[in-house]
Amino acid sequence: CNMIPPELIIACGGRPVRLDCGNAALVQTGEEVLSGEICPVAKASFAMLLDPENPANRCRCLVLPSSCDAKRKLGEVLADYRPTFTLNLPAEQDAGRYLATAAKELERLAGFLSRELKTSISRRRLKESIELTRRRTALVRELDAARADKPGALSIRDFYIMIQSSFTGVDLGRWEKETRTVLEHTRKYHQPRERLRPRLVLTGAPILWPNFKVLNLVEECGADIVGDTLCTGAQSVWDPVALDETGYGALLRALAARYIFASPCPCFVSQGRRVSRVLELVEERKAHGVMHYGLRLCQLFDVETYRLNRVLRQRGIPFLNLRTDYSLE
Repeated sequence: CNMIPPELIIACGGRPVRLDCGNAALVQTGEEVLSGEICPVAKASFAMLLDPENPANRCRCLVLPSSCDAKRKLGEVLADYRPTFTLNLPAEQDAGRYLATAAKELERLAGFLSRELKTSISRRRLKESIELTRRRTALVRELDAARADKPGALSIRDFYIMIQSSFTGVDLGRWEKETRTVLEHTRKYHQPRERLRPRLVLTGAPILWPNFKVLNLVEECGADIVGDTLCTGAQSVWDPVALDETGYGALLRALAARYIFASPCPCFVSQGRRVSRVLELVEERKAHGVMHYGLRLCQLFDVETYRLNRVLRQRGIPFLNLRTDYSLE
């Protein structure tokens, strides 16, 4: 999840791997243990641990946030398979009241990682890992802007694969090199004629490879996604960690500010960041409308749709709420 700072794992000498699963076929496998009306992403992700040959079983430990009911309780189940840490989140994104508490929670996470990976997190290594992810953020921002200017140069599907591949434990230095090559190609791309396809901003639930049916539908119907607020898209690495001080405690507070208090996730009370970001993208990218992706059993985004729809309609911005299940159909 995006509220877990990968910098802490990198500073421990580990490789952060995001285990959210887009394989719809694994939902049924996960249901053999997690029966009932539970988030299909949680079921599919859990199912990876049921297969001894799955790369997920190479992980030494697991970390997840208490960002929804499914993840809050999933931590208890995962603890039967791997050492597991559940990051407790504040109910509100009020940094004035909860920043110190959130930083303490990250300090607790750092202690867990140090014990499980049998190493310590130094201030120097943590600062270096932050600089590494800041470079990734800067690169994705450049690529996203180039794509928005020339959508024909790079499909949204390829763009998402590039972003999500950076969370698979690959060497970020190598990923950065390959991504710069794509950025150069995108900037040099010559659009043969004026592109008349509608420009859309995408918001809503996570979209995970290989379940790109929504992205396929949009592009095959003749529209371009020129911006998003998805936690699996550009938004996942959009905000850099702001470094004002470099003491260990200050670095933890900076991570908390970035990963918890800047998150557009609807799990927080009075969440206005996502709506503000959507409006910002519509204006900045000259979008013709907004499409919301609703995943069945993801109640947080379903409830949030009410306010988003109301705000957009008040401003005369076309809005489409597309709801579907986790199948590929």
